[in-house]
Amino acid sequence: MSRRDVWQELYQRFDPERPAESRWRADRPHSPAGRIIQYLDMPFGDPRILLTGTVGTGKTTELLRMAEARKDRELVVFLDLARQFSEAVRDPAALDRISSWEVCFLAGVALIATAQQRLGYTFPEEDVEALKLAWNALAKETGTPQAQLDIGALAKATLGVMATTVPTLVEGSTGTGLATGFAVTAAAASAVSKWMAPLGLSKQTLPDQDSHVQTLLARVNVLVAQIQGEFRRVLFVIDGLDRIRDIQRAKELFVDSQLIAQLACPVVVCAPFALRHHPSTAAVRGFDPLALVNEPVLLHEDPTRHGEGVRFFCDLFERRTQDVEGSSLITRSLLEQLAYRSGGRARDFVRFIRELAKEAWLLDAPSATEELVRRILDHQRRLRETGLNKGHIELLEEIASDPAHQLPANPLAQDLLSYQALLPYPNESEWFYPHPLLMMHLVRPKHAGSTP
Repeated sequence: MSRRDVWQELYQRFDPERPAESRWRADRPHSPAGRIIQYLDMPFGDPRILLTGTVGTGKTTELLRMAEARKDRELVVFLDLARQFSEAVRDPAALDRISSWEVCFLAGVALIATAQQRLGYTFPEEDVEALKLAWNALAKETGTPQAQLDIGALAKATLGVMATTVPTLVEGSTGTGLATGFAVTAAAASAVSKWMAPLGLSKQTLPDQDSHVQTLLARVNVLVAQIQGEFRRVLFVIDGLDRIRDIQRAKELFVDSQLIAQLACPVVVCAPFALRHHPSTAAVRGFDPLALVNEPVLLHEDPTRHGEGVRFFCDLFERRTQDVEGSSLITRSLLEQLAYRSGGRARDFVRFIRELAKEAWLLDAPSATEELVRRILDHQRRLRETGLNKGHIELLEEIASDPAHQLPANPLAQDLLSYQALLPYPNESEWFYPHPLLMMHLVRPKHAGSTP
């Protein structure tokens, strides 16, 4: 394999928009996945977990780690709403307007798809029709545009998204004799263009106790009960809601409503980021909140020094590249520099490696150099600085200058957190610091302990 072939392989393996394959995952010391599995092993109750964390920390990878560990214990229904709205609904912005009853409806559709693919089970037609009628009634009550729903087509479109996102969770039967594999994928792909359920378009919000809302929830729970009665427990894993930045929408989903928590089985939901550092999180009922934090690549007492989280990213790189001798391409010192500047965000680190591989391929470079890494980081720094005004910069400098690095009361802090210009860290009690890319040039603290 030539050097260019190896750089091309690295480019393909380090995709910041795709979760890591199981064989390439590095163990995270601060991951809540093990804790969730412990909850699921309890012989009583149905755990309902609200997983919080900044966008890009690797929550999807950890959800997959947990889901794959459970796929032979429960029927795992993995619903990635971000991809669902992007690839099936084809309206990513509508996710910001989704209601709790729409989440439950999509969970029901995903259950229909997963049961067919994994178990070879087809739900009674009257139960599928009842779900359709419940959706139509709610659409009418909330001012949602009417549509001619075909639940079967929606299920195939949902399965098409699953097949590209979580293939190990939908790849055929687990004991019923069916071995469909991805036989439906072609049909599912064509069904994507036929998605006919308007989502995120409701003109009116209904309370949980509304009879139409309760009817739809009951129809989904009837489907859950059938699988749990005939096969095994259902586990809903709902990813993608962390993309919601509006705190009011987040509160409507998890503070003002408990509907998602009333699904009659274990549920793990990736929570809207808006809840991560908002006091309303304490008012969430029905869920146990757990957090996936940024890896601590900085030391609290001296953010100019590398923290223990740097080792995790070096391990991540080694696992993904050991069969192509990755250590000969990027030295440990350069890896540590990239890990540090990622701010502990897995997506940023993966993006750095991908961009480095692209530039190295263009140059036909035998290995990464200090100059090449500097060029990559400088480009990423400029992107990260985009849109920051004087008020943002002054607030970041205030936080960096504070020895305790606490979250200030300034409302701009929430904006900076939402766009990952300000990052939380877990060393001891939680603390905050500007993204290390911003510390390269734009943000200048008022003391000697600034990040170089």
